[in-house]
Amino acid sequence: MAEETTAGLWGGRFVAGVHPAIHEFTGSLHFDRRLARHDLTASMAHVRMLYERGILEEAHAASILGGLSDMLREVEDGALAVEGPDEDVHSWIERTLADRIGEPARRLHTARSRNDQAAVALRLYVRERLEDILSGVAGLERVLLEQAAAHRETYLPGYTHLQRGQPVSLAHHLLAHVAALRQDVDRLRVAHAAAGTSPLGAGALAGSSFAVDPARTTALLGLERPFSNSMHAVGDRDYVLDAAYACAVLLVHLSRWADEIVLWSTREFGFIELDDSISQGSSLMPQKRNPEAAELLRGKSARTIGNLAGLLALLKGLPLTYNSDLQEDKEPLFDSLDTADWCTAAAITLGRGVTFRVEAMSRALEGGMLTATELADHLVRRGVAFRTAHEQSGRAVRAAERAGIELWELDLEELREACPEAGEDVLAELEPRRAVAAHRSPGGPAPDRVEEQIRNSEGRLVELETWLDGRCPPPIYRAHADGTLMGELP
Repeated sequence: MAEETTAGLWGGRFVAGVHPAIHEFTGSLHFDRRLARHDLTASMAHVRMLYERGILEEAHAASILGGLSDMLREVEDGALAVEGPDEDVHSWIERTLADRIGEPARRLHTARSRNDQAAVALRLYVRERLEDILSGVAGLERVLLEQAAAHRETYLPGYTHLQRGQPVSLAHHLLAHVAALRQDVDRLRVAHAAAGTSPLGAGALAGSSFAVDPARTTALLGLERPFSNSMHAVGDRDYVLDAAYACAVLLVHLSRWADEIVLWSTREFGFIELDDSISQGSSLMPQKRNPEAAELLRGKSARTIGNLAGLLALLKGLPLTYNSDLQEDKEPLFDSLDTADWCTAAAITLGRGVTFRVEAMSRALEGGMLTATELADHLVRRGVAFRTAHEQSGRAVRAAERAGIELWELDLEELREACPEAGEDVLAELEPRRAVAAHRSPGGPAPDRVEEQIRNSEGRLVELETWLDGRCPPPIYRAHADGTLMGELP
C-alpha cells in the first residue's frame, strides 16, 4: 500500500492517514500560499480578541502573537518560504508556529474554523489587490487626461457602425475612455467595500460557544462591518464574484481601447503612430511594426470573462454552508486579479507610446459629409419638421457627392434647391469646427463642455488618488521604528 500522510489539523477522529494521492489532489498550498500574509494578520487579530475577551491567558496570547508577528515579518522579507507538506496555507501557519513556540500554538485555533479563517484571509487579499488595480486604473486615467488636455482643438470623425458620423474633438473621444474607466473605478470600489465584511467569529457555520467579539476583530483588521449571519458568512463568495466581474468589465474596456489602437495604427486609418518601444516586428517581413501589446490586451479580456463564467457556474448549485468546491474559487479569482493588474500597467506604457497624427485626423473630416446632421438641425430651427429636414439634407448630400465637394462648399443657391428654407449663414454652420462648437449639450464635444469633462474627471481622479494614498495597513498590523512588526498586547 502507498505511504500515507498525516492528517494535519483534524487527525484525532481518524485511525489512518490520508492517502498521498488524495492529499495531493485536495491540497491547495501551491496556490493559496499567496494568502500567508493576510492569514497571519487575521490570526493576530483573532488572538488579540481572544485575549481581550479572557478566552486566552496573557502568556499564551503573547507567545502566539510574538510568533505570528515574527512569521509575518519574515514572509514579507522573503526570509520564510511558504512551502512544505501541508494541506493549505492555514495548516502551514499552525505547523510553522508550533515548530517555533511549541504548545501555545495549539491554542491559536480556539473559537475559529478554517471556514471563517480562509474567508477572512481571502477578503483581506481581495481588498489589497483591488487597491493595486485601482492604482493602475488611476494611472491610465492620468495618461488619457493629459492627452485630452493636449488635443482640445484636434478634430476627427466620430464613428457609428465604423462609419464616419459627426465631427468631434480628439479630447472628447479620449474622455469617452476616461468615462468608461471611471465606471470601472466605481465597480472596483463597490467590490472593495463588499469584501469588507469580516466573517471571523462565524466558526464552521454556527458561530461559537465562546464569548467572541466579531466587531473587535473587524476593527483590528480595518474591515467595514462584521457578518450578520454565521451560515451565510462562511459560504458567501459574492465578493469574489463582484471582484471578478469588476475585473472582467475593466478588461472589456481596455480591450475596446486597445482595439482602437490596433485599428488607428493601420495604414488605412493612420491616426496614430506607435513608438518603437511598444511595437514589435515580424520574423519574416522586415517592414512590419505590429501593435502586439494592444492585441494581447484585447485577448486577455477573454481570460477574465471566462473566469467570471466559471465562478458563477461553481457557486450556482452549492448547498449551505461551506463545501470544498469553494476551494476552486481562488485560482480563477487570482488569475483575474493578476490579469487586471498586469494589463493596467501595460496599458499605461502603451498609452504613453502613442503619438496622434493630427493631419491624418483632419483629412478624415473630408469626404464623409459629416455635418449633414447639422444641416438638418439648421432647417429644424427655421421651422422645418425634422423628418422633412432629414430628407432635404439627404438630397443636399447627393448634390455635394455628385460635385465631389463638401456640404459647406456648395453654392448657397444650389443648396437651397434641396433645402429651400436654408438661411444665409448655413454654409458657415456646416464647417466641422463650427459644428463641434455648436454641440453644447451636457456631455457633448463643444470646447466648454470638454473643459467641464476634463475638470470633473480631474477632480474625481484626485479624489481616488487621495483615497488610495489614505489606505493603510490594518490596525493590528503595527510597524515600529526599527521596521519590525508586532501584534503586541496592550
